[in-house]
Amino acid sequence: MNDDYRLKPTIHHLIRDIAVYGTGDLILKAAAFFTMPIYTRIFSPNEYGIWSLVSTIIGLVSIILSLGGDTTYARFFYDAKTNTEKQLVTSTWFGFLFLWSLSIAGLCLLMSRYFSQWTFGTGRYATLFLLGLLAAPVSLMNNMCSQVLRNQFRPKVFSALNIISTILSIGLSLYGAVVLDFGLIGVLGGALAAACIMLPLRLWTIRSLLGPSFSFRLLKKLLMFALPLVPMALAYWVFGMSDRMVLGKLSTLDQVGLYGVAFTLAGMLSLVNAAVGQAWAPIALKMYEDERDRAHIFFGRVMTQILIGFGLLCVLVTTFAKELLVILSTSAYYPAALAVGPLALAMMASASTHVTALSISLTMRTKYFAFYSWLAALLNLGLNILFVPRWGMVAASWTTAASYLFLTVSYSITSQRLWAVKYETSRIFRVAALTLLFTVGVAFFPEMPLWFGVIFKSGYCFCFTGLLFALRVVDRREWAVLLTSIVSRKVFVTKAVK
Repeated sequence: MNDDYRLKPTIHHLIRDIAVYGTGDLILKAAAFFTMPIYTRIFSPNEYGIWSLVSTIIGLVSIILSLGGDTTYARFFYDAKTNTEKQLVTSTWFGFLFLWSLSIAGLCLLMSRYFSQWTFGTGRYATLFLLGLLAAPVSLMNNMCSQVLRNQFRPKVFSALNIISTILSIGLSLYGAVVLDFGLIGVLGGALAAACIMLPLRLWTIRSLLGPSFSFRLLKKLLMFALPLVPMALAYWVFGMSDRMVLGKLSTLDQVGLYGVAFTLAGMLSLVNAAVGQAWAPIALKMYEDERDRAHIFFGRVMTQILIGFGLLCVLVTTFAKELLVILSTSAYYPAALAVGPLALAMMASASTHVTALSISLTMRTKYFAFYSWLAALLNLGLNILFVPRWGMVAASWTTAASYLFLTVSYSITSQRLWAVKYETSRIFRVAALTLLFTVGVAFFPEMPLWFGVIFKSGYCFCFTGLLFALRVVDRREWAVLLTSIVSRKVFVTKAVK
């Protein structure tokens, strides 16, 4: 039986899980688009900037709280061979993270006014930091419960809980911001309330893996794996989020707000990226452990499909960014379209790290994560400081794209030395070049009437898709596999292609 035939059912399972895992996040992103017309009418770009900066600082604290919690847990969960061992891993790691996150968040609560003073030059926004810090440990434990469901391959329960959580969070945030007229305090307060309501429900769904067991010996191993991930996560924060801090310090809060809206549009790609990561990690780990002889072929093909899929999304979102802003916001936010293209390219490069960084994770050489992440972070920070004062959010967006490209290339070079993946090099370069060309090309479009622009831009996107087929970037047999998997997850992909 050849590798093509053997790999198709696994590809089918991956696509199925991506679709299911993505449903909850799809609701979240759809809700973000739904609420954007509301928030852009009650919040100015300046207030959006304040919201974005508060979220950035809370994100930094959350990295310290989590200690790479989900990645560490997944790695040791699959090493455990029995249910008793899995319960010990779960109880030990959850118990430690709960106490650790409460302790650190408690200390940070005492510094809420300092955070506000340092970020904005005034202590008037301390309440926003207070609410965000209270939510951080609760959100961490919610996320860890979700990781358990992913590890158990329970995507339906995972997705259902995400949908409930999203609806609850959006509803309570809107109620606080609009009905109670609490503004940004209402938004953050609503998110905190939703997280507190969801945590008991999530814990109940994983109760079989929770118990009074605890192992200090196991905890030591968990921390030895996890701690090198923290510098990597901090580095990701630097080149993924610190651009907002640089914009706030070297540009204006309006630029931060516009950048945040651009990120919301590019968030359509991050939605798919998150779904791919959630579905991909368990499948990749299991295949590496159980079928290592063919895993390197499968990983290479997944890389090609990731780039094709994200290339299509990148061109589509960039091309219609202005039209989306016309629908979802007010004229004050239209300039955000300029940053969408580079951010979409950044998301594409980020998605590729699901494969390029895989060998580093599988061989447990996590020190490379920290090393390359910090190099990328320093590159990002340096470029931002150099170019943001003159070009604002546009410079920040291109800097983000450059940093993610550097990161995935660095990961790939090292991973190939540790455990080589069989990449389809020619197809990868073709799809990358086409995506870059068409994304940059959008910036040269002239101003045109709305409906004519929609027709013209639709043709532009069809042209991109046609070139993918004409240059044989898309394999027709694989296209049949994808369509079959999407239409019915109950039909084996092997029946679609002979």
